[in-house]
Amino acid sequence: MKLDRCIDTVLRFPRTVIAVWFLITILIGWHIWELRIEPDVQEMLPKDFAIVTAMDEMNDLFGGSELILVSISADNIFSKSTLIKLQNMTTEIENLPYIDRVVSLTNVEDIIGSEFGFEVSQVVDEFPVTETEINAIKERISGNELLHGTVSSRDFKNTAIIAILNGTFESYGDDELSRDFEDIRRRYENPETIYLAGYPLTRYEVAVTMQADVMTLFPYGIVLMILFLVFSFRSWIGAFLPFVILILVVADTLGIMAILGIKFTFIGLMIPVMLIAVTSSYSIHILSQYFTECRSCQNPADKCNIIKSAMKLMITPVFLSGLTTLIGFLSLQSHVLPPVHELGILVSFGIVVAFIISMTFLPAALMVLPFPLHLQSSSSPGRLNRFLYQWGTYFTRHNKGFLLAFTIIAIIIAVGIRRIEVDTNPVYFWDAQSGLRKSNDFIDKEFGGSSQLSILAEGDIKSPEFLHKMENLSDYLKTKKQVTSVTSIVDQLKLMNRAFHADSSKYYRLPNTREEVAQFLFLYTLSGDADDLDQFVDYDYQKAQIIARVVEAGSADSYRLYLDILDYIDETFDVSEFPSVTGMTAFVGVLADLVVRGQIRSLIISIGLVCLVTAVIFRSLLAGMLSVLPLTGAMLIVFGLMGLIGIRLDMATVMLSSIMIGVGIDYTIHFLYRCRLEVRNGLSLKAAIPLTLQTSGKGILSNGLSVTTGFVVFLLSGFLPIYFFGFLIVISIMVCLMGALTVMPALLMISKPTFITYRNGSNDE
Repeated sequence: MKLDRCIDTVLRFPRTVIAVWFLITILIGWHIWELRIEPDVQEMLPKDFAIVTAMDEMNDLFGGSELILVSISADNIFSKSTLIKLQNMTTEIENLPYIDRVVSLTNVEDIIGSEFGFEVSQVVDEFPVTETEINAIKERISGNELLHGTVSSRDFKNTAIIAILNGTFESYGDDELSRDFEDIRRRYENPETIYLAGYPLTRYEVAVTMQADVMTLFPYGIVLMILFLVFSFRSWIGAFLPFVILILVVADTLGIMAILGIKFTFIGLMIPVMLIAVTSSYSIHILSQYFTECRSCQNPADKCNIIKSAMKLMITPVFLSGLTTLIGFLSLQSHVLPPVHELGILVSFGIVVAFIISMTFLPAALMVLPFPLHLQSSSSPGRLNRFLYQWGTYFTRHNKGFLLAFTIIAIIIAVGIRRIEVDTNPVYFWDAQSGLRKSNDFIDKEFGGSSQLSILAEGDIKSPEFLHKMENLSDYLKTKKQVTSVTSIVDQLKLMNRAFHADSSKYYRLPNTREEVAQFLFLYTLSGDADDLDQFVDYDYQKAQIIARVVEAGSADSYRLYLDILDYIDETFDVSEFPSVTGMTAFVGVLADLVVRGQIRSLIISIGLVCLVTAVIFRSLLAGMLSVLPLTGAMLIVFGLMGLIGIRLDMATVMLSSIMIGVGIDYTIHFLYRCRLEVRNGLSLKAAIPLTLQTSGKGILSNGLSVTTGFVVFLLSGFLPIYFFGFLIVISIMVCLMGALTVMPALLMISKPTFITYRNGSNDE
């Protein structure tokens, strides 16, 4: 009765209902212009997360850890023209306000012996003229592991400028930084080839691609959905009303997003398209039933009763559809990544809003709009009805053979799950042909990568005993294939000791006493710039940093490296001596681990919840178990395809299982609900299944196609993870759809569950 009164109220004051919704949307949607883009992948983790706080501590102690690496390739990097360019570029970069220090071939310093012990001097004091002078420079670089492979490649065909950013760069922004370095590259390139790499540049490319996606995905999503609606209904009302509802839902959701101060992250930019995909079906279901009622009624004066009838028939399946989808997105709250939480909450909010609007705004609009005259003529069932009926008959007859074939195929494809790789490295957001990837790949090959791993050392840094522990850890790092170079105060002291003893190679080792260490450090301050050591040790010599350059690798490799280092520290030293391992490499590795754990957790929760909800709806535990079987098969197929095709599990595809379950279970519930209704109306199970496919099958197909139409727009994204998410979610929805229309009929015929077949006190099969 309450439902009847609610519908009566809406139909009695339709213009008021419409006006109220437009007013609410204007008030909330007004804040959309306050939305901001957050391209920093480091913001994917909570601020109080251990590795985030450790990275902040390292930055506070030793200055900024972010760097830009400029690679210059030339026929002869020691030619006067190339060295002049290199010197001018170095000077320009040094003068940029957000740069802390710059290291290049024209300003890098080396420690050499002198009559006073040793001195710090530039490697290239004067531009070489003769081949002998060039060879002398090469020999000097080759003798210093801190320089060889850093300021020049090991074959001396490439040189590099390493620019370390200071703490103020955030106030200038990645866009200004990118423009400055791109301008330098453009002016100095030719005949030399110049590449740029570094996380700030990657972050800027993320922001640019995000802006392009925001301007592309949502408009194209709307256009595709309108085309689908026009094709489905062949009515301007059928296309116009769902379009208006989608605009209201998206505006309300994004307005709430802005009010809550949530920024558009790499994941968040998917929210508008997801809303189009998962919420459009509610209004489509109601409109489809409304048009069906119109065909059977020849009198426009009965429009109020037609709307009431359509609403009463559709409120339960639409509610169940919204509830199951809601469960899928709410299960994302079990994920540790804040942007995934935010997406789950915001899309869930949009689902609730879409349901309420479909129950109020839509009938009010139908009441105000004219009766669809072109639908008054009756139509024949058509080929689709006959096909679906025959389809249902086939699966009732050949159920065991089909289930066996489906199981074998699913198991074969599922073998690919073992080959799934996890990757959260932002460099791999683009394909291998992109300029950013090419630059990073070249620099990885020639200079050992633009990513860093930092280890904090705490103790008496002047103590040879503690320095030997740092040396031990550094030697261990050098055994790792991903690590190309390791530097710390240990290497500086070795160079000082060698230089102090007339550059004798046998003294390339740590000093023997604390007094020698202190003496060498004092001599260094007299001859060189004491600030050069700031990146390695603090002022009180109680904390030091070990820096490892790491080639760009998969996130799984980064995480294994991170765990291996932690294990080695735990087994070899007192953990308090090396309390934290940080850097972008460690961050990417930890993020990958969280993605995997979040995937497993949300998968278990979403399956458990939809099983429970289905069991409650049908008051049968067997119903819950049967409902997830087609989904399980679909997941085995989809994740198996991921491994076989080589699609990585990343920050976008990690949401695949929860969304697939939330959307896919809807088809199964619709089928079970209608099949039970047909049985209770007097049909046998064998007769009810083909009829269910003939009736609800059309709605299930329409729902699946509308959701697919919404998600297919992700194939236009500039990000590979979102592109592959779109590809996989379309495949998964199609598999779930086919599972509901094939696997479920076969399962029912074999199991003959009582929650379906029980009727009027008997068990009629």
